[in-house]
Amino acid sequence: MGAQSCCSFREVPSLRCNRCFSSKELYVVGKGVYRWVRDCRTGEKQIAAVIFLLETSTKAKLHKSPCIFQLNRISCKKHLPPLEYPVNITQLEIREIDWLELDLNNLVSKFPQVKNVSVIRGKNITRLVPPPKNNNIEILTLQNLRLKRIKKEFFINFTKLEKLSLKYNNLKYLPKPIELPSIKSIYLKGNKWNCSMNLDWILELDENTVKDYHNLTCHEEPHPGKPLVEIALFKKEIEQECPHKCSCSLPKVVVEPETEILEPIITVNCSHKGFTRFPETLPLKTKSLYLQGNQITSVLPLKDNPLYTNVLDLYLDDNKISSIEDLEGTEWLTHFRLLSLRGNRLAQIPTYAIDNGLQQNTNMPNAVRLSLGNNPWRCDCPFTPVFQEMLQKFSHQISDSSEIKCSYIEGDDNSLVPVLELTRSSVCRIPSDSGIHTLDLINVVLLILIITILSKLAYDYYHFKKTGRLPWIVTKMP
Repeated sequence: MGAQSCCSFREVPSLRCNRCFSSKELYVVGKGVYRWVRDCRTGEKQIAAVIFLLETSTKAKLHKSPCIFQLNRISCKKHLPPLEYPVNITQLEIREIDWLELDLNNLVSKFPQVKNVSVIRGKNITRLVPPPKNNNIEILTLQNLRLKRIKKEFFINFTKLEKLSLKYNNLKYLPKPIELPSIKSIYLKGNKWNCSMNLDWILELDENTVKDYHNLTCHEEPHPGKPLVEIALFKKEIEQECPHKCSCSLPKVVVEPETEILEPIITVNCSHKGFTRFPETLPLKTKSLYLQGNQITSVLPLKDNPLYTNVLDLYLDDNKISSIEDLEGTEWLTHFRLLSLRGNRLAQIPTYAIDNGLQQNTNMPNAVRLSLGNNPWRCDCPFTPVFQEMLQKFSHQISDSSEIKCSYIEGDDNSLVPVLELTRSSVCRIPSDSGIHTLDLINVVLLILIITILSKLAYDYYHFKKTGRLPWIVTKMP
């Protein structure tokens, strides 16, 4: 390209223009035309700034093409034109792409000196290809690309990377560990973090490196909008404190109205694990405990173990519990929400203690539930009437009253009859068999003795009046 005369500043040359230019922005007309220009003063061959234009009508109306060159920077929209790019490009920006694959290996081959790569706004990328080992990338921005997943292999060759932005994608988690030896800052907000999954990955990141560390939030149920890091810490603590053989989960997290502190709702499931007693340890703020299908015989830990103070919902179905006398007077009875004792060995309970506890319970009346069905209840005169009164009084809280039935006793008319259907006469009656009972015999003997004594007294009185003689027994008395 010969240097004959220079165009004036910002002059638009024709396709046939064969001159050098000193303008800072050179407009070149044509379809995909790429031209080197020579600086008028120095004679150096370079591209100071080129904005590609397309001729799209017979009137040569000019429109901007995908790319803008500015010194060592190139910015393209939708795609990279198939050109021979200058090797001095250190900043690359691509916007609004519709690619299935983002191949950084290919980009580095086109721009070997690139240090700053920004890919912003896209919708179909499903695969990321890492750059080659000897790359110079120091800043990488992958933003608004709807990325759902990044494999840890993608990060292996970023030995010089200092800044990484993955904001506003659809990422649910990050792989671990991410090995970026030179990293100084990471940006992660605006993603769809899944807090039902393992969150160890966020705890392994340096909070000083992740600049929006404490602004990250969970996206989906069960913790939408809750702080990601706090949820991760809760889950980590639960995992460490969970009893052996049990599974522990965090189904919900709530904000305490008075303190505005995040409170975990922890569930511990130890069902069908062969427990003969309550677990000795629990996560500190356990709210629901499932212990169905074990061999537990005592509820004493609800009285003695402070770890059980916060347990609100307790499932003890299908165990071997024959007594709940230990609950009498306990603080636990005054604030529990659910107690299920179905399928145990209960024959009777301290109705006065349950009545008193329920009346003092702070969750009454709407939040309390008590299940007592499928137990071998004793149906007799001392217990049944007061038990019936309790069942009727707390009918809204005792959810399975129709399944609270008398134990099976062969020949007993009350066997397996619902307790609420019993009449007082059916439980407070004298057995109706034909044999003579001891009490009946004693009564007959007493009656005969009374009649005999009265008869003798009457005879002696008559004899004394008639003869004036005292009865023989009286004459013998001293």
